[in-house]
Amino acid sequence: MSTHISTSKTDQEWVDLVDRSDLSEKSKVSYKKQLRSIIAKFGIAGPTSLSYIMFHPDATAITNAMKAIPDNSLRSYIAAILSLFKRGDEARIFSRTNEDVLVPYRKWSEKLQKASKEYKSRVDSNKPSERERSAHASLEEWDEAFEDMYKKDPLSQDTLLVAFHAAMLPPLRGGDLALVRIGYHDTGNCIYESYPGSKRYTLLIRDHKTSASHGDLSRTLTKRMSEILSDSLEASPREWLFVTQSGTPFSDSGYSNWKSSVFKEAFQRNVTSNSLRHSYISSMDRQNQTLAEAREIAKQMGHGLQTQRQYVRFM
Repeated sequence: MSTHISTSKTDQEWVDLVDRSDLSEKSKVSYKKQLRSIIAKFGIAGPTSLSYIMFHPDATAITNAMKAIPDNSLRSYIAAILSLFKRGDEARIFSRTNEDVLVPYRKWSEKLQKASKEYKSRVDSNKPSERERSAHASLEEWDEAFEDMYKKDPLSQDTLLVAFHAAMLPPLRGGDLALVRIGYHDTGNCIYESYPGSKRYTLLIRDHKTSASHGDLSRTLTKRMSEILSDSLEASPREWLFVTQSGTPFSDSGYSNWKSSVFKEAFQRNVTSNSLRHSYISSMDRQNQTLAEAREIAKQMGHGLQTQRQYVRFM
């Protein structure tokens, strides 16, 4: 099998291979998102940019681009690049035992090991990355941002989005609120009245990053949050918690872009959902917290105790 075939594969053909793989739908979405980021961050133009990146791990442009990427993101990007070698092997485009394929594959594996080691060292010392520093906002700042937005426009989806972050703790992951149906549904994510006519709501997240290992995530909204949601739905009836201007649910990338723009407007900097999770865990009084309490919070956030401990940051 010739590597010429693989190095001429277009970006869309690689994406198609991901779609045809036996990965879960959630994993496919995640990988394709990573691939889009790789194309943008690595600065390699053209229809076969992914192929070039795969087989030229030591190219100057790629090496320089990697220096500007935070270690956590870099780990994800390299893992996605390595996954393409697996997709190519599965599709019998090439064999990873072929020398022309094995050499770049091993180099990317070494780069992943190095990036993972650097990330682990930083996390073990609880040091924030530069990106985490710039994206940081305290819980108090989240409250202030929400209250300011609520005074200006209490019924807008922008305000509702920030409310779901500032007032519904422990915080969920960034994409968990992207596709939430209004009313109870047997599948997918939904938000519904806890009891018919109660105007008190329960949020149920079934589809999330760690649903296979940590099950459903559930939140019972406070009285005020329920009132804010009820007022929003009364002013703008819809089938989904958040919708586009045309009334349709957001795509994953569309929701992410909208959320980022709302947060930037609210904080005047690039604050993220993930930074809120770091702030929340870092603010906890761990010395007076029982193991049972820590485990319950970790469960609500969809991860284990070890991951929760790694979220602590000393700003």
